[in-house]
Amino acid sequence: MSGIALSISILALVAVLGLWMGNWRIRGVGLGIGGVLFGGIIVGHYTDAWGIALDAHTLHFIQEFGLILFVYTIGIQVGPGFFASLRSSGLKLNGFAALIVVIGCLVAILLHQFFDVPLPVILGVYSGAVTNIPSLGAGQQILSELGANESMLDLTVMGYAVAYPFGICGILLTMWLVRLLFKVNVDHEADEYDSNNGKKTESLHTINVAVKNPNLNGLTLSQVPALTEGSIVCSRLKRGSQLYIPKPNTRIETNDLLHLVGNPKALDKARLVIGEEVDTSLSTRGTDLRSSV
Repeated sequence: MSGIALSISILALVAVLGLWMGNWRIRGVGLGIGGVLFGGIIVGHYTDAWGIALDAHTLHFIQEFGLILFVYTIGIQVGPGFFASLRSSGLKLNGFAALIVVIGCLVAILLHQFFDVPLPVILGVYSGAVTNIPSLGAGQQILSELGANESMLDLTVMGYAVAYPFGICGILLTMWLVRLLFKVNVDHEADEYDSNNGKKTESLHTINVAVKNPNLNGLTLSQVPALTEGSIVCSRLKRGSQLYIPKPNTRIETNDLLHLVGNPKALDKARLVIGEEVDTSLSTRGTDLRSSV
């Protein structure tokens, strides 16, 4: 088997093993896509022990191409709502994220200065601790431009691989402790978030109502109390055998049939005010539909 084919086969083995490990669950907590790194560590250990040499050019291409795909898919995922989130709570959340990055940089600088940790290693440790693959690629690129050799670049990857598991475990442990100490109900918090952001809206329903309230005779639709709140739309009006598309200034008469669209609570309130619900169809099919009365 050629070096390129062998390298691709081993990379495929790492992907399969990593995805399988990512599906493991311990009390509902799993590694997810991070399992691929652990799969790579295991396979890398045995390939080195068995003296299997992978093609360096293939590995470099896969690394760069994989990083491009990773950043691209992240952009596609968060791009549509990025600017909209900045107008709501995005600035505050991005501020917290920037603070975390700055604190991490300061810690990395202190470790490098006071504990004499080599720069390639500390760059890898920093990238692994924050589980940030693009920062690893950026760090290696900077080292290459500064004239670093392959062994120094390998130290960066080694530091990343060592710190990454602790970064994953630290995040999971922190989330678990926050959930335990503050007694966070995740389902309740998710429902409340959706409700506050207008994502949890009731589905629309339709009913046909006959005008039976004599007090409404001669009033326009915009004057009917149940229809002035903006939560109901009258899309069709039937008078006798003629079907109309009403306007806000359309006057209604007793025994008119109104096709109302809105949420169930508002529709029930409108039914009580206007008259009674009827089973008559107000379909436009086969009728002479007119724009107004």
